[in-house]
Amino acid sequence: MPSDSSRSSSISPTRRSPTEVTSLIPPSSSSGHHTPQPQHHHHHNRKASVGGRSVAGSVRGYGTVPNKPGPVEQAPRRILTTVPLQIVFFVLVTLTFLSLVLTLILFLNALFDFSAISPPYRGSGFTEFWISVIGSWIGLGGVVFFSHPSYLFFLTTLLTFILHIPIILLVLLLPPLKSAHAPLILIPLILTASTAFFTLLSNFLVRRARWNESQRIVRMLTDAASREARNGEEATARALVGIQGKGVWGRFLAFISGVAGLIAGLAGVFLVVLLLIDLVISGYDRETPLPSKASRLLAVHPSSSTWPFTVHLACTDAPNRNRTHHKSLLAAPRSSANVPTILYESPSGVPGSLALLDVPLPPGSEDAENPGRWIFDLQQRGELGRVCVWDRPGYGFSEVMNDADLGGIADALWLALNQAGEIDGRKFMLVGEGYGGLITRVFASRHPQAIHSLVHIEAQTAQTYFNESPRGLSVTSLLLHRIATRLLPSLLTPLSFSRFPSVVLRRSNSLSRILASSHPGPSTVQLNENLRKARLQETFGAHSHTSSSFRALLESGRDYPGNKPAVVISSSKRMVDDEEWAEGQRGLAEEVTGEEALVAWEKVDGVGRWVCEGVGKVTCENAVKRLLA
Repeated sequence: MPSDSSRSSSISPTRRSPTEVTSLIPPSSSSGHHTPQPQHHHHHNRKASVGGRSVAGSVRGYGTVPNKPGPVEQAPRRILTTVPLQIVFFVLVTLTFLSLVLTLILFLNALFDFSAISPPYRGSGFTEFWISVIGSWIGLGGVVFFSHPSYLFFLTTLLTFILHIPIILLVLLLPPLKSAHAPLILIPLILTASTAFFTLLSNFLVRRARWNESQRIVRMLTDAASREARNGEEATARALVGIQGKGVWGRFLAFISGVAGLIAGLAGVFLVVLLLIDLVISGYDRETPLPSKASRLLAVHPSSSTWPFTVHLACTDAPNRNRTHHKSLLAAPRSSANVPTILYESPSGVPGSLALLDVPLPPGSEDAENPGRWIFDLQQRGELGRVCVWDRPGYGFSEVMNDADLGGIADALWLALNQAGEIDGRKFMLVGEGYGGLITRVFASRHPQAIHSLVHIEAQTAQTYFNESPRGLSVTSLLLHRIATRLLPSLLTPLSFSRFPSVVLRRSNSLSRILASSHPGPSTVQLNENLRKARLQETFGAHSHTSSSFRALLESGRDYPGNKPAVVISSSKRMVDDEEWAEGQRGLAEEVTGEEALVAWEKVDGVGRWVCEGVGKVTCENAVKRLLA
């Protein structure tokens, strides 16, 4: 074993060659002449010391010297507790909390009506929900990565922030989008932009503070290493300089933080890009011309609505009245109370103006027929006079009505007809199919003097539509079923998972996306978020006995014109398969309609729900002609 004297001589400056560590030491510390201080080595198990200090103590003290420590020799500071960063963190947490609260409110707004406390909007409100989700996501990422900011998260958040600019421009500059979203959308947009800004600011400030602190520590450790090297302890200098490295564990944590930040940031970018694509498609589609020369957009404001909105109404006459088969139809369209106007109310999920088109829209089959088209076929043959159809609020070219119920929809229809000049001196034959049958009943009860007759085609009833436990489902099971099949698919509509591929693959055109319909198949409901919202209003909250729609239907019983001629058309197959449906149809024919007023109860064989198609078409046509006779 070598002696202590031999080890002592091995560290002599004259015999030491430069190393990687000593190369980091400033030249002044490695040049010049100085005499090493005598060192005393003790033969026991205590740690080696330098100038009376242990090596470990030198590392812990970061090179403490007898002189008064300077700025670079101070201990590491707690940079995240500085006042500016604390203020930024507090603001970021506050904005994130507000974004989360707004997200919850907009989510509930998809189910319940908050129009009494919200700014006006005439769309679905789903886009506003997702913008708030983006703000909440960015804010949570900013809080989570506050102490260890990710540069990749910074870049992706910056991109998300920039992409909000075209969204704002689209919403404010395109009239259809402005009417549908503004001013409600400005709240989540401003809150999300503010959250993104403070997330970027905190990320930048913390990274800069950490960088400045790391540079201060590097200078401090380098100075300490230089002093230890001058004292002849190269091993101590090596340890001090080595402290500057992060180590394997530190590098691994930095890598994980970077990957997590990248994923979180890309999620925000992905959502905002999808929203931007959907808004561009919506803005382009809304420039589509109305489907008929007789089409009109009319502003209405029912008493149950918080703000006005526009609906699409189209009333047409027979193309050649001189060739009509009915002498009574030779009268001028607006001059005779004996010639009723046919008013068609479509089933749920089907815009009324779809009946104006003689062929189905893509991606429907050319052999299919649009619901209600048979009425216009009668008109084309000169067997009918004036026919009116409309798009209910949220359907087709009509804007969404807040808190839409049966009473509000019936009032909106009356206001539109009155504004179009269709009320004076005329009566209506109401043709209600499916859910439209409920609307015609409420409409007739509120304006019995304007009713000529009624046709109920596979019409919904209070017994079937407002069943709180269909198919024997419990309340919880029914709620979960409606959330999974109605709410969640509706909320996903603005992300354009269906609309964008249909555009790229040319499966739909602008008109088919506006007049999206559940029939004829395949269903295109997923292409129109306003239609999704309208169907949520019709189904999700309306199926209970406490809903405003149920109350409106009950109240309609007092003034319902049960003495007006009526025809009930039902599917025999559906009545056989569903006893509850059969009981509802019986009640409609025998209880709602007066005994003397019931002209016929037609039970059509060989057809399902759509009884006016195929062999049932003749039955529907004959019912209308029978009431005109």
